[in-house]
Amino acid sequence: MKLFHAKYAQSNAGNVRVLEEDFYLPDVHAVRRQLRGKGFWPISIREQKPPLLEWFDVRSRAWQIQLLRALRFQSVSASAGTALLNIIENEQDPKRRLAFLPTRTVLKGGGSFSEALRALRLMDSATMAIITAGERAGDLKGVIQHAIEHTEEKGKGLKVIMTALSWLAFDISNVISVVWMAQVKGIPWLKDNIKTTDAEKLAHFNHAITVASWINGGLLALIMTIIFGAAALVGMYWMNRHRSDHFTARLMMKAPILSSYIRNVSLQDSCKLMRRLLMGKVPLAEAIVIIVDGTHEPATRLYWNESRARIMAGVDPARALARWPLTKTERDQITTIQSVDQLSEVYMSIAEERGTMAKADQRRLTIMGIMMMMFILGAVVLNAIYLLSIQNEGLLDSISSAGGG
Repeated sequence: MKLFHAKYAQSNAGNVRVLEEDFYLPDVHAVRRQLRGKGFWPISIREQKPPLLEWFDVRSRAWQIQLLRALRFQSVSASAGTALLNIIENEQDPKRRLAFLPTRTVLKGGGSFSEALRALRLMDSATMAIITAGERAGDLKGVIQHAIEHTEEKGKGLKVIMTALSWLAFDISNVISVVWMAQVKGIPWLKDNIKTTDAEKLAHFNHAITVASWINGGLLALIMTIIFGAAALVGMYWMNRHRSDHFTARLMMKAPILSSYIRNVSLQDSCKLMRRLLMGKVPLAEAIVIIVDGTHEPATRLYWNESRARIMAGVDPARALARWPLTKTERDQITTIQSVDQLSEVYMSIAEERGTMAKADQRRLTIMGIMMMMFILGAVVLNAIYLLSIQNEGLLDSISSAGGG
């Protein structure tokens, strides 16, 4: 389906009017057939393609939350479809009006609320599943709050990750800049500004500068190797994120501290999402499929995949869901459930416990990262002191030579 803007002629009692209208159809021929079916004469039909930057700018998480809150407010006095249509008609931003066009077309054509919202391409699969299930169960107004909570929680998690990565990138860039400047500026300057006529001292200075250059170059090579190696591993893992047998997945599952942290964070997020999906009237099997699609940590993804396979094989859900990597206490909680409401509460309890465990792992990771940065910075500082000692020794030798002369 694509967006088209058509200009056409309408004849009425000998009078011809030129009108314009927007369409959301598969191709130009479909637009032309629809116009001619109504007795109109197409003049021009062009596809509407928003600029790429505007496309990303308008479909933001802030707009998603704003739209859901507006729907929750307006659906109190009107149906969800009517509320959404009112929001579209009152929208003043031209970028958003263009993005709303497919949704408006679906609503005007008699489509359901969830179909219209899906045409907007703003909500993720979990949010759409909550809304669709609520619409089927006749409790759409009640589940919109769960969709808002899911969107807000997802935004908070992304913000924390981006903040941590930004600080890490800042520290690494500072270290690299210091080592690089010493290699391309400091060491060549020292080599060019040694002034002594003593051949023995000159050889000593050149040897010291060569040693400093090798140490500094080795640090630079080590840092760049770590950065590019980590980037390559992350890229290979992301490209093979659906393969639990890939060596990057096995490496991630065995990495000390990091594997525990990522697993706890992933279980926390997926258990929270499971609770919201269950409270949003989403069937258990469908909820697991949604979670698997959005989970990339190997152990957590394996847990949900195996659980779904056992449920589809006829195993009782309580027994199917009580398995590794959940702890014995967590498995015991799941085996005691008697209803879907109890299952959602158990998963909320597991999410809270995993969040506490993740914070402990995060502290250990922070300490480990600080120690690694201190080691690298210590090596950089010691090498800088060594270079300064060479510079001072050369300066004192020059002064001594000048005084002796």
